Amino acid sequence: MAPYFGNHYTHSPYARVAIISTITETMLTNSNMSQPIQPSGRGRAGRRSGDSGTGIDYDQVGRFIPTSAVHPVLRLGNRHMTSSRLLLDRMLRAVLLAGSLAGGAVASAAEPALFAHYMPWYEAKPTSPRWGSHWTMGRFDPDQARWDGVPQLAAHDAPLIGPYDSGDDHAMECQVLLMKIAGIRGLIIDWYGMGDRFDHPMIHRNVQKLIPWLDRAGLEFAICYEDRSTASLPEGKEREQARADLDFLESHWFPARNYARLEGRPLLLVFGPQHLVGGFETSSKPIVFGLPHLAKERGCEGIFAWPPVTGGKTLAEPAWRRELESIYKRPAPKIAVAFPGFHDIYAQAGVRASYGRIESGNGRTLAASLEQAIASGAPIVQLATWNDYGEGTMIEPTRGRGYRSLEQIQRAVGKGNPADLRLPVVLYQFRKRGGDAAALDRAAAALFRGESVAAEALLAAVGRDLAKQPLDANYRLHSELLYREEPGITPAMNQRCRLDVYAPAEKKAFSTVIWFHGGGLTQGERSIPPALRNRGIAVVAANYRLGPEAKAVDAIDDAAAAVAWTLEHIDDFGGDPDRVFVSGHSAGAYLALMVGLDERRLAARGASADRIAGLIPLSPQVITHFAVRNERGLPETRPLIDEFAPLYHIRKTAPPILLVTGDREMEMLGRYEENAYFARMMKIVGHTETTLRELDGFGHGNMPEPAFPLLLEFVSRKSKRDSR
Repeated sequence: MAPYFGNHYTHSPYARVAIISTITETMLTNSNMSQPIQPSGRGRAGRRSGDSGTGIDYDQVGRFIPTSAVHPVLRLGNRHMTSSRLLLDRMLRAVLLAGSLAGGAVASAAEPALFAHYMPWYEAKPTSPRWGSHWTMGRFDPDQARWDGVPQLAAHDAPLIGPYDSGDDHAMECQVLLMKIAGIRGLIIDWYGMGDRFDHPMIHRNVQKLIPWLDRAGLEFAICYEDRSTASLPEGKEREQARADLDFLESHWFPARNYARLEGRPLLLVFGPQHLVGGFETSSKPIVFGLPHLAKERGCEGIFAWPPVTGGKTLAEPAWRRELESIYKRPAPKIAVAFPGFHDIYAQAGVRASYGRIESGNGRTLAASLEQAIASGAPIVQLATWNDYGEGTMIEPTRGRGYRSLEQIQRAVGKGNPADLRLPVVLYQFRKRGGDAAALDRAAAALFRGESVAAEALLAAVGRDLAKQPLDANYRLHSELLYREEPGITPAMNQRCRLDVYAPAEKKAFSTVIWFHGGGLTQGERSIPPALRNRGIAVVAANYRLGPEAKAVDAIDDAAAAVAWTLEHIDDFGGDPDRVFVSGHSAGAYLALMVGLDERRLAARGASADRIAGLIPLSPQVITHFAVRNERGLPETRPLIDEFAPLYHIRKTAPPILLVTGDREMEMLGRYEENAYFARMMKIVGHTETTLRELDGFGHGNMPEPAFPLLLEFVSRKSKRDSR
């Protein structure tokens, strides 16, 4: 039997085995969705934080702190930094952070303080009896899953751990550990007060449960008060409710040892204010920050920036930089903002028109906005947001972006091991799979103490036990196997060069499908497609390095390593190494073809491409992949055929190939036509087993669903033929 998790500590300080399972077991039911309650959505009134023409002349408002007195000494928790040191530190960090765009490590102090804006409003089964409106928006049903197993959510992306309940202790444990490992200083928690309307009581309960977890992790917190929660109350009652909310803050949370303070005063944000005018004073004299276009007229002392989308427009980087710069120049106490992008779901959900969009740029937007925020001189940078899926501003790990945002933050603050980010996720998933609770408690305690090596060892033991437990009518799941074990493994290889083996527990000599996820070679996460589960075959789901941090050739090299590993080790799990098929969707399909056609890739690893039983690419690019063309500065509309094109490597002796595309009128950029030409050229060179199928009525994103039966039939037919 191959080593279960292996021991790679000697290869690199980063090459510690992180035994995360990236497969979230989604239980589908036939129950109908509950009727949605009214959500605590933002419903932002008036202009947003980045709107032009809303400058505030703080020189005319005597009660605001003068610019020169904003922070001669910054006090957040127990950390102190003089203003002269702040200036020097910011200048140095702005230069160093620019270098982090290319993936280099940044060693610098963790000032200014990074706080993540946190939404505690999610309800999810089975913790709650129903799916809450922030997952559904009345239109999406998380009890139904897409072809890749991701539940249908009111979002363009999904949590890596799956949709969670904000009141679930396991989810909170996972999240605060991720924040701690990433180097985030604390949270600014979205809070709707003490009222009893809509889902506000649930949100309040969740915040109360979250604060002790933050304290255990050594993280601070502040409150962002949603004063719009009082807007629907009868006249006169709104001020009464607001006063009750502020009195609660004064008596319960402002005195907390981990409540964030600025100049010795509790930090309080108000999202707006959208309804109230002034009246935020308490005996603790909190320093109150509002949105830039509302703060002055509504009685706030400072301003906090927010992703500057408005009017449904898409903002390019120069535009949103100008908007934020106009805010950072104002002579007022301020909180800067960094964000990974903005892509709301409101129009698709039928809630309202979209606010607009800021592209993520595969991490460029977060890096650039964080660099600008640090250079602004603000004592606090708000990361907007940890988990607002409705607006697409999440920095927590997701299926699309993985850990990219948290890795960028680690580089910015100059501490933390990127490989450790996976440990809280595996802790959460092992808890949900019923792992040994006592052992997992010890692993969690080690993570809270910062002892990641000890935590890994404990989690590895739990993982070995879980792998013995059958899933899906006698299947077993072997998680997070490192398929690149050569000396000198890099941190990126340690994180991404991992695979899961989902195999029959008793059956022997079964066929295997290696599955590579899609995502343009820049995003995505491995998973076992539900349509391939419990089908009498094994599925090997592999990750690979992603751009822009890695080049496309690195992804191809990783894919070849994963195939070579499977050919060598699948018999350890009971599989037949002569019945290994390679498949994937989109970018994953491209990788399958490159590995199967370019014989050099596997030969470099002592394996033969001709040993592959078949290639089953679903909607592959067969010319040079657009990621390669992007690296060279070429537009996607300029076709190219070179050594990075499957079409360049057509050969008579290639394994049998089943090409499947969506409808030619619904596919990406001539994808069907590419494949038709590829199939024709394969026949011309004498390859007699190339088949092309076009799926009428299906586009690029949903074509795998009807393609899987074709894949399974192909595997069955070829396996029977080869067994004769």
